[in-house]
Amino acid sequence: MEVTTAGFRAVPTALDAAAAEFTGNADRLNTIRGQLTTPAIDGNAFGLVPQSQRAMQAHGNSLQLNSVELESAATQTRRLATGVTAAATNYRRGDTQVSQAFRQLLGGLAGGSTLADAPAAAPAGTAPFGARIAANRSAIAAELTAERQRLADYRAQLTGDPAVDHQLRETIARSQARIELYENVIAEHRKILSFDPSGDGSMVELVGDIDAGTRNVAVFVPGTTSELANFERYHDGAVGFVDAAPRRDLAMVVWMDGDLPSNLFPQAPSASYADELGPRLADFSRQLRAEIGGSAAAGNDVQVTFAGHSYGGAVVGTAEQHGLDANRVLHIESAGMGHRVDGPEDLRPAQPDVQRYSMTAPGDPIAWVRDINIGNWGHGADPDEFPGVVRLETGNYADGRPLEGVSAHSDVLTYHSDAWWNIYQVFTGGPLVTVPSLP
Repeated sequence: MEVTTAGFRAVPTALDAAAAEFTGNADRLNTIRGQLTTPAIDGNAFGLVPQSQRAMQAHGNSLQLNSVELESAATQTRRLATGVTAAATNYRRGDTQVSQAFRQLLGGLAGGSTLADAPAAAPAGTAPFGARIAANRSAIAAELTAERQRLADYRAQLTGDPAVDHQLRETIARSQARIELYENVIAEHRKILSFDPSGDGSMVELVGDIDAGTRNVAVFVPGTTSELANFERYHDGAVGFVDAAPRRDLAMVVWMDGDLPSNLFPQAPSASYADELGPRLADFSRQLRAEIGGSAAAGNDVQVTFAGHSYGGAVVGTAEQHGLDANRVLHIESAGMGHRVDGPEDLRPAQPDVQRYSMTAPGDPIAWVRDINIGNWGHGADPDEFPGVVRLETGNYADGRPLEGVSAHSDVLTYHSDAWWNIYQVFTGGPLVTVPSLP
């Protein structure tokens, strides 16, 4: 890093070197710690005197204390390495974004346009994805420290009575899951576009990159019982889809930007969650288009798919009433087409030729509660029977067993099942296996 009277200039390569040095120091501290694990000293080593046992205990305590302190020092050093690496990444990302902006500006002016002809800015209250990622990384790092303290407080409240501690242990498990999520986000430099730890928590994550090679972007909205404590399952699922694209031309967004129902009854039948999240998802769809338009993928005619699983399908359907900007919409074991959606005339998407798909495994009880709409309970029409929606086969697990029954409600997302491949083909615009039409 070079310092001048006008400010400072960060050199990413110097930050890389510093991160490598921190990592090396952490490894050396762990090596020293490993050398402290010596065999226990025999009680006679200090002589057959009354103080020998106390001396042996003091020696053991000293080794244990040194081991703990070395472990703490190594952990802190690795955190420094992670932070420095993140800083270098952010500087590089900022340089890239600025250079892209100048190229777009100069290209437009060279073509005879003026600044007045430039595209409109993103909707108020939004920011480019790079800026969001940097801000949320700092917020998650701070929340990690706070959650660790909460976990320590929870553990201190344990009584040892299983009947009394049952609910507290569930709270501890959710806290541990959040800590693991936050640690993974920081260590893996993941791209978090939105984050709020309050209540069950919310998070929006970009998996993969929106760059010159991007041809498709898929947004996945999970359903009932989704929260920060189980967000990793959706992240891992998105990674599987992105990695399956041989040309790395698929990016995914896991969108959980608000509260979803915590239980099947009485919360899941209520349309209130979809009514809250639908307009927000529609806003995000426009922000995503703006991000694509300002990226190196701008000329690729990127196709965007919005997929909702279970209650997430109702969220996607409700978003279509608020101008969802999608090329393709996929209902996966969906609760319905959206509150107050009875026919195609109730949908008002941003694109006029949206391709819509639905898949429901045989025996999934979600099919029994569709088309039940009473006041604020219910989620609109049945996607499988909706005009213009193409119904897809769910098929079998990868081992050939049929995907059916109650477990199929979630198992359609099982890696490399027939349903999984059909979902992937929707995301990438590939060939699909459809349910044959009745004669």
